[in-house]
Amino acid sequence: MLSEILRSKPFENILKLSILLIAISLPFKLLKLHFVLYVMTLILLYGYLGQCWNILYGYAGQLSFGHAAFLGMGAYVSTILLLRFGITPWVGMLVSGAACALFALIIGFPLLRLKGAYFALATLGMAEVVRLIVLRLDFITGGGRGLLLPVVTSPRLFLFGDIWHWFLIALGMLIFLLAVSYKIEGSRLGMGFKAIKQDEEASSSVGVDVFKYKIIALLLTAFFTGIGGTFYAQLVGYIRPDTILTPERSDEIVVVAVIGGTGTLWGPLIGSTILLSIRQLIYSLLGGSYAGVHLIVYGILIILIVTFAPEGLCLTLKRKILGIAEGARSPGKLS
Repeated sequence: MLSEILRSKPFENILKLSILLIAISLPFKLLKLHFVLYVMTLILLYGYLGQCWNILYGYAGQLSFGHAAFLGMGAYVSTILLLRFGITPWVGMLVSGAACALFALIIGFPLLRLKGAYFALATLGMAEVVRLIVLRLDFITGGGRGLLLPVVTSPRLFLFGDIWHWFLIALGMLIFLLAVSYKIEGSRLGMGFKAIKQDEEASSSVGVDVFKYKIIALLLTAFFTGIGGTFYAQLVGYIRPDTILTPERSDEIVVVAVIGGTGTLWGPLIGSTILLSIRQLIYSLLGGSYAGVHLIVYGILIILIVTFAPEGLCLTLKRKILGIAEGARSPGKLS
């Protein structure tokens, strides 16, 4: 059964996934198990954010450790628009995405001239610069105090009393991004990304505009991550630089994609399911007694994946499952 699903078309899989997840969530909604739905919402959100990062690295080969900058910027832009101008986050999230894309365009010209580890380190510095700017602009951003969203229930303000509504929106965001990613994979744009990832110099020698494709990948990842930042802010209800603009946020986005498999459609969601389940289990068992334990677990997971499944769990499991299915279909040897 699973092998047949793996063979079917991605759009069919995306539709099946959405129906399956909604069906799974309904019993938890009826039983009012809000914590379980909250964890499922976080899994979908980080699956979405991991896929955002996957566009830049998994497809175009540009390693970033600074996606917290786009996440935080998206959260702050939409929240400031809501608190100061009364603009609904439904509009604010698009403005946030556009603001992040504009920021990516500005920083992309110097940063994308760098390659490999130098680019990765530059993105790490970019995230730190954004954090310091947010702290300095305390008259707008609230500085270290952060910003508190209205404590009301209002669909117009993207604030719901039932976590199931958050779950459905997170699912919709993920499904849309998966569909976009699939279209990118099979397009000329996707082929350009893959060529650059394989060998930039060889791609340039055959006429590929390497810088153009890099900047497009950066704009796409920034835009969608900014939208994710708005969702994160509305879900949590309170944003602060030391909770959203931190290396830990960037690391989590990277790890979910690496564990699941970079350059794959389903990898970030698989990684998110594993990572967030483990994180919430640790929080439930240990509470705040052992702060940072989950980071140790992240490190161990990365070591295990790099050692035993360097392509990520998605491709490794797919090959094993399809291999077993092929073995079951092939006739046995004559003795």
